[in-house]
Amino acid sequence: MDLVEPSRGHEGNLQYHLHEQEDGRFFLYEVWRSQEDLDRHNATPLLHAFMDELPEHIEGAPEAYFGAMRSPYPAIVA
Repeated sequence: MDLVEPSRGHEGNLQYHLHEQEDGRFFLYEVWRSQEDLDRHNATPLLHAFMDELPEHIEGAPEAYFGAMRSPYPAIVA
């Protein structure tokens, strides 16, 4: 399931990246403008479908880490 491109289009998304580690594990790195934007993203049918399919593709439970951005986010100049 392609999660990256649709998620990048969701309101409030600043960054959305899928990484693969050398050991074959994957992780998503996401930056959202606000908690409300993240909550709205997490409530989408896309995320619900992804979470429903996830157990078929991973061993164990998924891990999630949350934090507050402490470095300034650069202004994007068009």
